[in-house]
Amino acid sequence: MSYSLNSIFSAVIFKTLAQVDLPERGSNQHEINGVAALKDFFETEQQVSGTISWHYFTDDSDPLQSSGNFTFYDARAKSASRTGRTEWRMYYSGDFLSRANPGDVLILARTLSGTIFGLIFQNGSGWLRAAQVLFQFEGATPRLQLITSDDLQGQKLEFAKRQILEELGLEVSVPLSIDDNEIAVRELALANKEGRSFPSTKRMAELAHTFVDVDIMNNDSTLIAYIDREERIFRAIEKILVDKKLKQGFLSVDDFIEYSLSVQNRRKSRMGYALQNHLAKLFTENKLIFEAQVLTEGKSKPDFIFPGEKQYHDKKYKTDLLVMLAAKSSCKERWRQILDEAERITNKHLCTLEQAISVDQTSVMIDRKVTLVIPSILHSTYTTAQRKNLWTVNQFIDFVKFKQTRN
Repeated sequence: MSYSLNSIFSAVIFKTLAQVDLPERGSNQHEINGVAALKDFFETEQQVSGTISWHYFTDDSDPLQSSGNFTFYDARAKSASRTGRTEWRMYYSGDFLSRANPGDVLILARTLSGTIFGLIFQNGSGWLRAAQVLFQFEGATPRLQLITSDDLQGQKLEFAKRQILEELGLEVSVPLSIDDNEIAVRELALANKEGRSFPSTKRMAELAHTFVDVDIMNNDSTLIAYIDREERIFRAIEKILVDKKLKQGFLSVDDFIEYSLSVQNRRKSRMGYALQNHLAKLFTENKLIFEAQVLTEGKSKPDFIFPGEKQYHDKKYKTDLLVMLAAKSSCKERWRQILDEAERITNKHLCTLEQAISVDQTSVMIDRKVTLVIPSILHSTYTTAQRKNLWTVNQFIDFVKFKQTRN
């Protein structure tokens, strides 16, 4: 079963921020104006109050978060009976918007449960490109613009968009199918018989592979299908376990925090292993010769060496026939770790699922002779100039095949 963005969001509006919108930067108010768009967003002409979760995304710092209160109200309510005119505004508390700059883009998103997110994206940032892919819009104007419910319904909640939601750190619940839940119950039962609380990463990968038809002519889509299927099963299993723990309750706040962190850490570490497992499956299907996690120098263990450890340590083996690939679901600053791996190989390759890496960071990668290998579906979150230096999974596999035919 496929889901659309309207299974999470009931309304979305956006605009380019101007000087007059920013507290202490030209505005003495804490208000967002836009009569028609705001009424469509809240789907009412009645006063509404609640809390808003603010997020600010820039390429040169970690996302900022805060929360505040808001009130959607008619500023002309007292005179409306005489003039018949209304002027709906959204008042918000706090000065979170003072962090923004003119030209940044504001997105207000309302979930089906009524949670309001205020998302601010630095102009020209990778974060903004990701948001544009998520909500399918291009330019923004100083006037609030509505993304209609029909538009949201037409936008499938595919893997790339779920990844963006994850990267944005939005606490939203992605629906699971009956099929996912049935598989989760079965796999948990099998894991319990083995004395595990959760299926092993190897088992999860193998399970996902049974649901996907391999297309070695399109390795990018196959890789995404592998990861997507495993992710859905993982979340279904996780939901069962977390719901059970919530019913049991917690002994203390510290107990709750410890459990919450363990859930988050399992998500992060699992995705990294998942990417490695699925890449290994693809390499095998394409009949590549490779080894995973072999020692090169010291304690360095690159994720993949082509063709293998023996050839790497054979000084007579031609260096230009050796290939190294690191696999990191998320790069951040961790990509620099691969620079010290496989010293014989000057030009290194890094496969990642991270979207919209900043121009500055990809420029540094190019300077350090690191080539990014990214599934083609994620390329749209990068600038046109950046895409010239990105490789698809297909390109990487063809590259290795060519090297190995020369051996």
